[in-house]
Amino acid sequence: MSKPMTEKLPAKQLMSCGDVTCEVLVNPIPRPESDPIRITLKPKLPRVTFLDHKKPNSLAILQFAQQILRQRGIEVREEILQKNDAGTPMPAALLASLSQEPGLVLCGVSD
Repeated sequence: MSKPMTEKLPAKQLMSCGDVTCEVLVNPIPRPESDPIRITLKPKLPRVTFLDHKKPNSLAILQFAQQILRQRGIEVREEILQKNDAGTPMPAALLASLSQEPGLVLCGVSD
């Protein structure tokens, strides 16, 4: 004889709602989606532009990288662009400007 359906399931078999699991079980909460990011694998110009995020020593590291690349015969933009800090999004105007850059853009020094 089979067990009645009213029997409770052990708690360890239930899904946790600590993440977004319950959203899938109930009515999904709409989440904003960013536009797709398009990248170019081969730049149109053989030139490098650096963008500094103002982390400690990052400007010195990027200047050193500029020097090494120039010694290897690679064109490097003289100015190192900067954004306010690593913890804030890139300003829209700077992002729009970089999206038009025909060379390679190297962004910041990370941890």
